[in-house]
Amino acid sequence: MLGKPLKDIIIELLGKDGRSINSLSKELEKMGIRKHRLILTGYLQAMADMGILRERIIKPAKVFSVQLNKKRSIYEIIGEKAKNIDEDKASDITLYTLYRLFKRPIFMRELEKCGVGVPYHKEKIYGDERKKALLQLLNEGMNIPKNNSAYQPTEKYEEEYIQILSELIVEAYDLKNYVNKEKHQMKLEYE
Repeated sequence: MLGKPLKDIIIELLGKDGRSINSLSKELEKMGIRKHRLILTGYLQAMADMGILRERIIKPAKVFSVQLNKKRSIYEIIGEKAKNIDEDKASDITLYTLYRLFKRPIFMRELEKCGVGVPYHKEKIYGDERKKALLQLLNEGMNIPKNNSAYQPTEKYEEEYIQILSELIVEAYDLKNYVNKEKHQMKLEYE
């Protein structure tokens, strides 16, 4: 295991069950890796902050374990949900959803992060509106090439947008048990 980055060694030692700082420190010392417990604690805390590890308090110790499901970005989640709704229209649904959610033109780079292709029903945005959106994203630390195209949707996907938002809220607040699993007709249709 020596020669590997400390992060990888820690992940292997923690396994799925995890370990206390004391237990991990002793295991590292057996391997010839001597780190002061305070330094090791800081390192583990940083890995937990990055979403690599999960931290639990099992008195009197803190136990760290490998975080199995890495936090996904809003782009990945929306792209996946759009594909689940309609694989063929996923790029257009994604563009519409992001446009409605962020209230600005959407860059091709953002659509790439969603894992969808180029939308069919789009209008390319130029000038100040594009420049303002680009500056906003650059200020947030997103790496958007300056020549990246920005779009707004030309077709509405309101039902799909509402479905995606509903699913996001249900998942974010763990409301699955509150949701009726059966689909009911919400409106009476007259002929």
